[in-house]
Amino acid sequence: MKQRPSMTGAVAIHPELSKPPRHLPIQKSGIWLILITLLNACWAPTLKPPAAELGKLRSLLIVPVESPPLEVFPDPLEHRIPAYRHYQNMAMPVALRTNRYRNAAGIVIAGLISQDDTQNTPIEQDDTAPRMALAAETEPEWTPARAMAQLAQAWLAARQVNASLGRDFYPLPMAAGERNANLNHWHDAIQVWYALDLSPADYRLTGNADAVLEVGIGGYRIFEGQTSLQLLLKLINPATHRVIARARAETFMVDDAALASLDSDSLAFKRRIAEMGTRLLNQALSDIGWPEASTPEPVAAR
Repeated sequence: MKQRPSMTGAVAIHPELSKPPRHLPIQKSGIWLILITLLNACWAPTLKPPAAELGKLRSLLIVPVESPPLEVFPDPLEHRIPAYRHYQNMAMPVALRTNRYRNAAGIVIAGLISQDDTQNTPIEQDDTAPRMALAAETEPEWTPARAMAQLAQAWLAARQVNASLGRDFYPLPMAAGERNANLNHWHDAIQVWYALDLSPADYRLTGNADAVLEVGIGGYRIFEGQTSLQLLLKLINPATHRVIARARAETFMVDDAALASLDSDSLAFKRRIAEMGTRLLNQALSDIGWPEASTPEPVAAR
């Protein structure tokens, strides 16, 4: 078998397909169920390839798409600084700003952070997509899209599909200055990416896979005691850049410990996302045309 070249950083964008598409208007809603209902009509329709075309695929390259920040309500600051709610209608004794920040476990969150916060690291606004892997020996950072891509690799392997997980990521089509804590920018870019019928990524440079599976996150959030996750999949012909399959699925989990799952090493939260993602992958990949899993779903993390 031919060795696939090592991939680092962002996926190369084909120069003829690099023009950024127009962003679609999306209105943010606080309650995720209402948000999903409102946005369902805006999403590109599911695309399922002929069974014969899908049956010819023997090797896949799985590429995670750049993930949006985690949305949390109420803001985790209330959990970190219990006195915060008493200052909501008056001047706080510490300076606060809305920012993207990375918690101690590496999860990127959009929310309030204080200048003297020692538990979380602010992410300064960057006009360019971040590099998720700096070298072949560097372990990529955790993102929900990469976690779903790893699950997809195992899912496909169980169906005798040779799937390799790329170290590259697909950068979302975002304008200069939009990679910040404004979640509307992320929702807009995600919908633009999902609606594209031709991929601007030049996957011919990454190997000889029969197809490329892009794995994206439409959004993930903790709202009161609910954790929600939306999974987006696109299957691409690397030779023609054409999208040959597209599917999405969303779910939620009710648990009073949702916010607490972010504490310490956030392993409880990551397990929660993996459990929800397993169900979503089974649904979305089945919608594309692969057979459903014959094994039972994993027991929910406790």
